[in-house]
Amino acid sequence: MLPADFLTGQGGVARLAHLRRAGFTRAQIDHAVDSGLILKHRHGVYRLPQADPDFIRAYELNAAVTCVSAAGHYALWTIRAPDRPHLAASHRRLPAGPLAHRISGNVSTLLPPVLPLKDVLVHCLQCLPELEALVMVECAYNRGETDPDFLRRLLPGARNGRARAVLDLVERGSDSLLETVARVLFRRHGFDVRTQVYLEGIGYVDFLINGCLIVEIDGVGFHLNKPQFKKDIRRNNVGAATGYRVLRYLYEDVLHRPDEMLEQIRLALATPPRTSC
Repeated sequence: MLPADFLTGQGGVARLAHLRRAGFTRAQIDHAVDSGLILKHRHGVYRLPQADPDFIRAYELNAAVTCVSAAGHYALWTIRAPDRPHLAASHRRLPAGPLAHRISGNVSTLLPPVLPLKDVLVHCLQCLPELEALVMVECAYNRGETDPDFLRRLLPGARNGRARAVLDLVERGSDSLLETVARVLFRRHGFDVRTQVYLEGIGYVDFLINGCLIVEIDGVGFHLNKPQFKKDIRRNNVGAATGYRVLRYLYEDVLHRPDEMLEQIRLALATPPRTSC
């Protein structure tokens, strides 16, 4: 393995100490720099041209990537990308650009420069709006990587009351962040919501509302998956033929037009079925 290969597996950037611990000699590192395969970013830091900019910034500031900026590293759901890096440091010398989080201990040994998942989730619960924090935590919980009770113990005291309230919303079963957001919206608007319900002849549906209305949530790739598209049309037809009403919503409806979506559901529940055709 070459130094460039090692950096590729670490987000494109690492300290000299990391390269040396990986077994590379100074001669090998210097040769990679002279050959243009890697760049010497600053004293003791080496990177690839395409290195993750948040990782570079973290090494520059003796900090670590955390909160929503670490979501990509852990493949967590996010509603929107951060407009600036979220960095954690044990010192108070972070400049005005990054959004600063506090952490105790030495982060200089981290490779890549990302906090452990538990710290990332604690920071997102303390920092982000409710639904943005919820989808990150619920993604990790559904994969068995964390537990709300464990996170709750890391968030003591009155100042963490809002963060613990988000944990009260966490459930298993959502297949996407859209289902998580929709579930919270539906329940807060007084609907009787059951999730991932199996209906004979139809299969599992995302939501069954008030026992009679099927609501399905389709992600951004819905229309590109032709086999799934055909399957869902057949499921809709079976549902309608067996007496259920069926509504389908897209990414834009859940995240950008929730009031319109909720009003349509209210109308569907309030309107009696036609008695003749």
